[in-house]
Amino acid sequence: MAIRAYDHYLHNGPIYTSNAIASARSILIGCLVHGSGGVPGAGWNLEYDEGGIEGTFVLSNSARDFYICFAYSSSSKIRVSIAASFEGVSDTGYIIGESARSGRGPNFSTALDLGCSYFLGNYSVSDENRRGGWSMLADEDSVAIVFGVGSAASPGPGLDNTTVTNTRYGGGCGFGKTSKGIGYFSGAGDGSLFVDPFLEISFIHYPDTGLLIPSAEAVPVTAVGVEARHRSTGTSPAGFRYEDLPMLPVEGYMQGNAITVGGSLGYLKGFVQFPYVDLGLFPRHVLHAMGMADSDFETMRTQDLCRFRIGQDGFRYAYAKMADGSSRSAQVFITDNPAVW
Repeated sequence: MAIRAYDHYLHNGPIYTSNAIASARSILIGCLVHGSGGVPGAGWNLEYDEGGIEGTFVLSNSARDFYICFAYSSSSKIRVSIAASFEGVSDTGYIIGESARSGRGPNFSTALDLGCSYFLGNYSVSDENRRGGWSMLADEDSVAIVFGVGSAASPGPGLDNTTVTNTRYGGGCGFGKTSKGIGYFSGAGDGSLFVDPFLEISFIHYPDTGLLIPSAEAVPVTAVGVEARHRSTGTSPAGFRYEDLPMLPVEGYMQGNAITVGGSLGYLKGFVQFPYVDLGLFPRHVLHAMGMADSDFETMRTQDLCRFRIGQDGFRYAYAKMADGSSRSAQVFITDNPAVW
């Protein structure tokens, strides 16, 4: 199936503020299952949906060999768990199924929450300049999402400031199958600041054999992506363009231990990273430095940072706005470049 592209400019579902699970429900079910904004669905299935807009829902890929459960944890956090089959949802909001897990620990002991205030939503529906934005790419097996929200951001030059209310909120996450066919979810971070697809990864297959990992087994240490050139909070404009900028796929790894062989988890489909793009640049200047500023560079708002833009190779790219200075991770984008699908 073709890669589908969705974004907040075209999405015709409801908008929620300060309600992470309601926002995720509107966007993930609305786009992946039903299609939105004139774009057909990506081939995903809605397996379970209970409890209204703050309730639990479960999605599966087209082949129904990967299931992901989203449950309410708090207004700014979503409890995420994955499995290779679906047999129900526990009273605590975790999926029941073969190889069910969340995090590296056995039986959900180190579960991951997808945590970020206003996840995929809008900070203020009534203030156009402060609204949130998101972009998403998906096929029948994999999903990649980036978003950006700012609670005190003015258009254009007003974005170039270091106040926490402007640099907070945003990031990216992904789930589905890696390039090696390993079922995964990647996305964690500060509960009120950002979501980073590099920080934590949860997966259900051994990287060396592709066999399913029992739910009761602990997973060795993992790593995703690379660190950036600098960690400093964004303080610098960019009156320049990068040349010969290396673009790397985002790959996950699992270390080995005495009983488990380590190895690559494969690429997180749709994600690319730019480790030499300085984290000290203001967010909109990152786009300028990469040659993707387009005509709105002087007037863009927070929600415009993560819109799809055309790169020099002719493919679409969307920026994962993360909290500058809060993450060591390299600048990350999602793209429909087939090299990472």
